[in-house]
Formats: sequence, C-alpha cells, structure tokens
Amino acid sequence: MSLGGIVTVRPFQIDDLEAAARFCDAARALDAQIEPFAQRLGVIATGTRALLDLWQVAAGEDGALYGISFAALRSAEPPTFDFYLAVHPSLRRQGLGRALADPALASGAGLRARVREDCTTGRAFLSALGFVESAAQLSLHWNGKIEERPMPALRIRTGTAKDQKLVERLSVEAWAGAPDAFASRPDEIAQLFGEEGRVVLFAESDGKTMGYLAGVQLGRTLGIEEVAVLPDFRRMGIGRALVAFALKSGQGAVLSVSESNKAARALYRSLGFVQTARKIVMERRAG
Repeated sequence: MSLGGIVTVRPFQIDDLEAAARFCDAARALDAQIEPFAQRLGVIATGTRALLDLWQVAAGEDGALYGISFAALRSAEPPTFDFYLAVHPSLRRQGLGRALADPALASGAGLRARVREDCTTGRAFLSALGFVESAAQLSLHWNGKIEERPMPALRIRTGTAKDQKLVERLSVEAWAGAPDAFASRPDEIAQLFGEEGRVVLFAESDGKTMGYLAGVQLGRTLGIEEVAVLPDFRRMGIGRALVAFALKSGQGAVLSVSESNKAARALYRSLGFVQTARKIVMERRAG
C-alpha cells in the first residue's frame, strides 16, 4: 500500500488546485528539486495558455494528490509547451511518472522541460521519454545591498492598470528576434496589474519609456520574472536602475537567466546576485 492507498492517474480538474498546492508543498519538503509551482498553478490553469486536456494528477484513495503533470503553451507554430511533472518521492519508480506524461507525449506537440543539472534521475527520466538537452538556465539569488548609481534624467515609476497597452507594446519590441522569446499575451499582461503581490516598474526619460521590470512578491522575496529594455536604450544602465529600484527596500530576490545571455549575467553579477543552481533545458520535438 502507498501513502494514499491505491493511487490512480486521472485527468486534472480545476477543483484539484487546492490539493495540488498541498502536494507541491509536501513533496518539496522532501525534495527541494521539485519546482515551487504551488503559488502559480492557479494562474497557469486558468490562463489561455493552459491546455487542460494534457493535465493529469495521481490521486490517492485518501483524496490527496501524489503527482501532477501540466503544460502551458509556449509557442503556437509549431505547437510547443512548457512541460512540468512531479511525483511524490515515496512513489517514484512505479510507473506514475510515465502515466502522468502520456497525454502530453501522445499530443505530438513539442515539449520543453527544465531539470536541475544535479538531478540525474530526472534527466534520465526525461531522456527515456525522448527529451534531449538543448540549453541551460541559471537560478540566481540576491540578499544584500545595491549601490544605486545616480541617473538624474531617468525616472522609475510603478505601473498601474492603465499601462497594460504600454506593456504589450514594450514586450513585443524588447523581445523581437530573441532566440528564446516568450511573448506575453494581453490577458497575461492584465494579470500583472490585477494579481495581488505583483510588481511592475517602468524606466522613463524625456517622455519615452525605455524598459520595464515585472515580478511577484514571494513572501519577503521578490521573484523577478522579466527585465526588458528596448534595443535603442541598452547598455545605458537602465536594466540595472530598474533592478536597483525594485530591491532598494533590502528584500531578497530570485530570478532565472539563460546561460547564453552573457549581458544579463554580467548585469546580475554586478548587482551581487549569486548562482544557486543550473537547470538543463530539455526538449522533445513535435511529431
């Protein structure tokens, strides 16, 4: 018998959100390599990127969840999904992971997953499913002081709901041509201003908006999700000014950056961020 008696894999339902959050917290307490998706799962599940037909849970007879897999659309052409899967540590190597992944694998869509470099079992599991390594991302943490550099002509302001269209335009312009771009949809941008704990900052000068920062409060830590500066205004200290302003209260911060993004890595290193983990990006091609 397992923790929850007989555990069966079934389609995810919206009513599972609370139990899924409890599963994540319980599983992470035993294995820190499990992604901390509890706080964000509701937003993902109710957003337009979620294809719930691909979502699965491993449910126990006790009503608790012991595993979950979910996907969020990354790009439409060709269809590619960011894919996540977690199984309670006590129930691994029993076929639950493969059963949770089957709908996504059978969809024929391209899948993109991340796994810590030191998680050899996770990488082996994804390889067995047909995933191959394609890139790497670095997890960074900051908990210190930032020396603000005076930029008298630059104004940093907090965004409001009236700035939704502005973020839509800046997002397109800032990430145009980026090799790993992930353009935000209008409904997701609206969430930046409507969701509790959200932080949106803009950098402006002479009536022009040059860049923005978006993040979310995770307790006393700021999760920085995006720092974008328009191409014409890069290498002028604007990205640094946005991050410094966001952290001037002295709270901690976490973020993820592509290993190949040397400019961003240099920026965060100059601000005192330190690497805490290296994650391997693994992809399974469509078809």
